Amino acid sequence: MRSFLSIAFVVIVACAGTALTPPASAAPGPLAGTWVSVDGDGSDQTLKVRGTGRRVYAMTYLDESATQACNGNPARISGPGFVDGRDIRHVGPVVCLPESNVFKSRFTVNYRYDAGADTLTDDFGIVWHRAN
Repeated sequence: MRSFLSIAFVVIVACAGTALTPPASAAPGPLAGTWVSVDGDGSDQTLKVRGTGRRVYAMTYLDESATQACNGNPARISGPGFVDGRDIRHVGPVVCLPESNVFKSRFTVNYRYDAGADTLTDDFGIVWHRAN
């Protein structure tokens, strides 16, 4: 009886370990991570990309000083990033911080991935690098 309990314990522990391991399909996509750049007005920008990227990523953009959209206050865009080959189309409302004023329409920014340089380039020609 004791050897049966020992074997059962080993089997339960082994199964529990595999249940805690995420499946390979849940691994982050190649563009997942944090990207940084400097805006045309000299302010810092951060782009967080999360998910597998199979068809869509979850994306959050932050501009430390959105001079045109938010009169120099920070701005955030959160929404899906739709994958199309080497391109990602990020769509979401612009939110001016800290008051959280939301623009009525959605804003779209396209990013092109350069695998050789491991960079993103947005519609404005700004090059994004992975954060260290």
